[in-house]
Amino acid sequence: MSFRFVVVDDDISIRKIIYNIIEQAGLGRLVAECEDGLSAEQIILDAEPDIVLVDLLLPGQDGVALIKKLRDNTTASFIMISESDSQQMITQAYENGIEFFIHKPINVLELVSVLNKVQESRKLKQFVTLISQTTARYASGASGTAASPAVQSFEINKRPKIYKAFSDMGIIGEAGAKNIYQVAQLIDQIVHGSGKSYQLHEVYQQLSLQISTDVKTIEQRIRRSIIKAMQNLANLGVDDYHNEKFQLYSTGLFEFKEVRQEMNFILGKSQYHGKINVKKFIEGLLFLAGE
Repeated sequence: MSFRFVVVDDDISIRKIIYNIIEQAGLGRLVAECEDGLSAEQIILDAEPDIVLVDLLLPGQDGVALIKKLRDNTTASFIMISESDSQQMITQAYENGIEFFIHKPINVLELVSVLNKVQESRKLKQFVTLISQTTARYASGASGTAASPAVQSFEINKRPKIYKAFSDMGIIGEAGAKNIYQVAQLIDQIVHGSGKSYQLHEVYQQLSLQISTDVKTIEQRIRRSIIKAMQNLANLGVDDYHNEKFQLYSTGLFEFKEVRQEMNFILGKSQYHGKINVKKFIEGLLFLAGE
């Protein structure tokens, strides 16, 4: 899959640097570029890019205002680039929908790493959408393709990756981690095996019969483990915002704004914790395990 990029920066040398990095790293193609925040609105809507790299300070309107206007009208992922070190400005940018913030001067390795992570995040979203479309099609009685043979090798191919993720997030010793894995395995069998739709409570009930544990206990264990994973990631992000594990799991398994909320709680900036989405977490694990 070739990703489409748009670069918005009033410095032509920055636009050329980004273009060269995208080309040389084989990340996709630059379909448009722009030097001011006002013209960028229509250019981005017309170009329909996958990823937009946008400067914070732009003529006409700044990058945050631009993203705020466009975020409900495009499926593009936004990456902000700036010389600013202001944590307040960076937080504001994240709250308005960016996925990553890159400091100038641009570091080639950092930009390539971030673009790869955003591409993986977009693939994850497409994977989740595919699950929804597949289950909806089978639920309505439509015929589909044969089940994937990957289901048969779940233990060999996916288990190590799922448990590595547990280890990276510091929950491998949690009782709920095993239940998360079991639920993920059941969902994988349902979606790729029979093609039927599923509801989490139904999967919990199926697992309950298999392991002779009541549904409420299973659900509580799973939620506690996922909450702990978010807390551990948020602490990691507070210490090292650019940590690879933080960047991978905070966007792949959680809504990033909720991880930011948890970080704000840790820093004493909010009295509210971030919220988890069990279904997104498990489907994210399945995607990462399938890579």
